Parts: sequence; structure tokens; C-alpha cells
Amino acid sequence: MTRNLDIISRWLGAKVPGANFDEAGTATIASGPDKHLILELSATGEICHFCAVVGPLNEESPVDSLIAALALNRFGKPLGGCWLAWEPDLQMLTLCWNLEIANADELVFGNAIDNFMTALDTARSELLAKGEENAPKAEAWLETA
Repeated sequence: MTRNLDIISRWLGAKVPGANFDEAGTATIASGPDKHLILELSATGEICHFCAVVGPLNEESPVDSLIAALALNRFGKPLGGCWLAWEPDLQMLTLCWNLEIANADELVFGNAIDNFMTALDTARSELLAKGEENAPKAEAWLETA
């Protein structure tokens, strides 16, 4: 695990100067006030998990929010292979993706971060659009994320 942690820490530092993995194998990078990407090494150190908060379910129609999230997961499109998951501790939808470190290099890692952030924007805009159909206050969570 230490070898892969060193490798991926170097890639992260090249992509986001000053960013670094801690001893536990976790790093957080921000892209603006409401976009935080959490990177975490798996227990074996072979996978780098990507995760970011998308937002809460629509309070007016949570089932519709879940159905919209499931539709976005269909065939990995339009989220570029990422998937939406429910985070029970946060009570939020999250976007997730896994990078196999052995099959990556610095360029692949940098592109993965960019692609993940694009998928996060897509997930938020798609779910927000669905939420606006049912509840006009769906945007409020973006201001406090």
C-alpha cells in the first residue's frame, strides 16, 4: 500500500499543487466552494476511490429523486462510468468512481479528476432539473454545500 500511496500522492501533487494524501490514504481537493472531491485508497492500496457529494433528495418528492438518480446510473451514461450512491451518514446522494492504480499513470489520474468533476456537474444539473420539475426550492442546498 505504501508504494501506491507514494505514487498516487505524487500524481495528486502534480495535478493539484499542495494537495497530498494523509497517512490513512485520504485526500480532499476543492474546486470552488461547493465541489469537494474525496480520494481514498482502498485497504489493499490497489484502488483509488473517488467520491463527492451531489446533494440531498428532494424533500417534496424523495422517491422521484431516487428514480432520477437511478436513471442517471443506467449504463454509466451520462456520468462517464461514475455512479450515484446514497450516503446514509450524510443523508446525501454521492457520486463515486474507482481508479485501478496499476492501470493508470499521472496523465490518466489527472484526466480522471477532470472527468469526475465534469460528471459531478452533470449529476447535479440533471438532478436539479428533475427536482425543479417537482419543487422550486431544490437549489437551496447548493448555497450551503
